Amino acid sequence: MFAVPARRLLFVPFALTLALAAPAAAQAPAAAPPPPPPGWTGSIGGGLAIASGNSETSTTNVGYDVLRDYGTNVIFKSTGLLLKGSNDGASNVDRSQADARLGYALSPRLSAFGQTTFARDRFKAIDYILAPTGGLSYKVVATERTEWMTDGSVGVVFEKNQGLDVNTSGAIIAGEKLTHKFAEKTKFVHAATALWKMDDFDDAFYTFSAGLLTSIAGNFDLKTEFLSTYKNKLTNPALKKADQSIVLSVVYKY
Repeated sequence: MFAVPARRLLFVPFALTLALAAPAAAQAPAAAPPPPPPGWTGSIGGGLAIASGNSETSTTNVGYDVLRDYGTNVIFKSTGLLLKGSNDGASNVDRSQADARLGYALSPRLSAFGQTTFARDRFKAIDYILAPTGGLSYKVVATERTEWMTDGSVGVVFEKNQGLDVNTSGAIIAGEKLTHKFAEKTKFVHAATALWKMDDFDDAFYTFSAGLLTSIAGNFDLKTEFLSTYKNKLTNPALKKADQSIVLSVVYKY
């Protein structure tokens, strides 16, 4: 009787496995490529209010919010707002603010960033405040419904007031941002910043905002927001340090 060595018997199933696996491997689809980065997203909005009667008042606002996701650890963000108002033909509100930030994620919660902030307020006699700084931001809360982020940065600030030369100083900026979804179509948004001059910490500039975004149709939201700015030291003591506004606007998201 013909005997087959044991090692050859063990080789048979191994050879069959290779033979069956080879065509399957050849036909296996290639790994799906990673999805493209989200690219540019953001919103732009504006509002107009006119009242007449014993006095005529009008206010206009234009704002934007933009984000560029590169699909890596790098993210660019920028926001801006312009407010103008008049009463009986005389201007009584004229201010604007904007910022631009380039961030690099060090971890899911911690990021390093460089940013530039800008503010102007005619009725505080501020031609401009310009502050390039760099620092760290941290997501204290990061859930599907709520995100709360704090940050701190150090740099320099240039302030130009009406009729005066530019004042330059070191600067420290601290800030926070909060978003919370109450429901599918309603979201609460809040932000606050504080800028202190290193050569005079009493010369500080504060901003605060809180508002609601409600989806009205498609990519359009209705935004109701309370805004406040406070400058602790002004060149004219007769000017008010604080200004508040309630802004209503229609926002288009893209």
